[in-house]
Amino acid sequence: MLSKEAVKEFKAIWRKQFGEDISDEKAAEEGINLLTILDAIYRPIKKEWADELEQKDNEQKQG
Repeated sequence: MLSKEAVKEFKAIWRKQFGEDISDEKAAEEGINLLTILDAIYRPIKKEWADELEQKDNEQKQG
């Protein structure tokens, strides 16, 4: 369930992106769909992995 404020913000983003107004119900449904997709694909990486990647990138740039 999205808060009323989240639905309002989603509707504003939708209007800006697609140039059309949508109902609160449609905004809630699409917002939940978006969050479901993001939950399925987004996984934070460990700081150690990010540090290793940064170190490798720096080594490639230098040599």
